[in-house]
Amino acid sequence: LHDLGDAEAAKLAQLREELPAAVAQARDASAEMAATPEGGATLWRTPIEQRSDASDICLLKYLRAEELNVGKAAERIKQSLIFRADCKIDEIAKAELPEHFCGHDFLTGSDEGGRPVMISRFGGMDIGKVFGDLEAFVRYRAKIMEDAIAMLEFKRGHAEDLTQVHDYSGVLTSMFNSDVKNGVTAISKVFSEHYPEFKGKTLFVNFPAVFSKPFQALAALLPERTRNKFVILGQDDHEALFGHLRPDLVPEAIGGLWRSESLLRPGTPGRFAVIRPRDSVEVSGMTVKSGQDVLWEVRVCTLEVAYEVAFVGDDGSETSFSSSSKSEGQHLTAQDGVLAGRGSAPSDGKVVFRFRNENAWFKKRVAAFRCHVAPA
Repeated sequence: LHDLGDAEAAKLAQLREELPAAVAQARDASAEMAATPEGGATLWRTPIEQRSDASDICLLKYLRAEELNVGKAAERIKQSLIFRADCKIDEIAKAELPEHFCGHDFLTGSDEGGRPVMISRFGGMDIGKVFGDLEAFVRYRAKIMEDAIAMLEFKRGHAEDLTQVHDYSGVLTSMFNSDVKNGVTAISKVFSEHYPEFKGKTLFVNFPAVFSKPFQALAALLPERTRNKFVILGQDDHEALFGHLRPDLVPEAIGGLWRSESLLRPGTPGRFAVIRPRDSVEVSGMTVKSGQDVLWEVRVCTLEVAYEVAFVGDDGSETSFSSSSKSEGQHLTAQDGVLAGRGSAPSDGKVVFRFRNENAWFKKRVAAFRCHVAPA
């Protein structure tokens, strides 16, 4: 809404004029829609018949999706009102998911632009249960989308779309049977028709090379504006991934720092370091005052690395909070996941993270870390 031009503003005013007729037609076509109170038509909990920035944002999504064609936008809004009423989307958004739909999707926070981050992992799905019932699958994906959209504020100048990550680790070509294809086709149609302009940047991580050609064929059918939002990343390309998304927004299972339970407060920014073969890196975490406790997290994303979390005083003194033992050949491994701890600053100084890639001759390592002062 904040970058609304004169042409769009004029078209939005025209769409406002068309809206009462579109809502009335939706009521005539759907008994469920007809049962809603007068003036109670909503999209994503936003009363669209009331003039507000939030309702303008909703209407603009349809207008822009239809390239400012007011008639087509009004028709699409009508169809979405019918769809949401008949399928009870607002009730689905509040419902508990069956167990086989749980554990695959994560809302990990908001990115630098304020966009909610929605991460979906496909490798651990029971294909028969997840895709076997097409109606249930569509309801499941709609609920996840509704949960992500609920994180948007629908305010002028704020984020209006989502950042999505699709993780393909563990996905096999044998998984792509007719049920999966039907499910993907159905939910793509639903999202395309009834969730316009919500797709922001979409990262495909751990993307198998064997899927490249089929994906390119599918992408060729999509508008260029949509294709330009796709980023394809190969196996364990954490350096590139963290260039798009902070480590604290990436789940632990795919190399990040995000966990449902953490010692650190939500939103504490994560950072990363690239350690070249036979090299070492030291990174300053934060400055601290004498007596303050520091909460910290650290991990290596693949393979292993030697590490140390330490306090360095302004006077040059050092206190080690945690480290791998070089004498015993111990290292922090990717399988260890996120290592967390707490340390107290004996004086004014800073927290540092040190990494040594001492085992590799050719492969770099990527480590992620973050810290903050513990509440008093």
